Amino acid sequence: MTANRRPAWILAAILAAVATPGLACEPTYPAPRASPEVAAERVRNHQAEMWARSDAVFLSEAGAFERIALPGGQGVSATLIPALALKGDLPTERIGIRHSTVTSCGPIPFLDALAGREGDWFVTYVRRLPSGLSVDDTVPVADLVDEDSLRAWRKADPT
Repeated sequence: MTANRRPAWILAAILAAVATPGLACEPTYPAPRASPEVAAERVRNHQAEMWARSDAVFLSEAGAFERIALPGGQGVSATLIPALALKGDLPTERIGIRHSTVTSCGPIPFLDALAGREGDWFVTYVRRLPSGLSVDDTVPVADLVDEDSLRAWRKADPT
């Protein structure tokens, strides 16, 4: 090998390093640096998507918060108490939710209810699986903007 030629593996390593995505935390919606209008539209779209793909959507009250140890950090477990069906059948039992692991972004899953407090209310989106309910998202009631969800709430609780 001559001094002017670099080994092929060095070039391959450099290309792999450049082409590999970083391990830094990737933001969820709304993306940083988005205008307020774009961020609001992303939130509306996300909530509409959750409504469309969920088997059941309901209001629930959060409670029984506990700190839990996870490999690589701390997380939270909590209980959701279903209260008012907006779509599908209202679950009859309390639903346990918890962080399952810690990533560079923090504990996951990223459910708003796991950052809530005792007595906070959330719109809860679930899918029914053979193994039970899968909680796909929780949105604080004050942050609800999806028209389908708001319309269903007004219909279910006209007061």
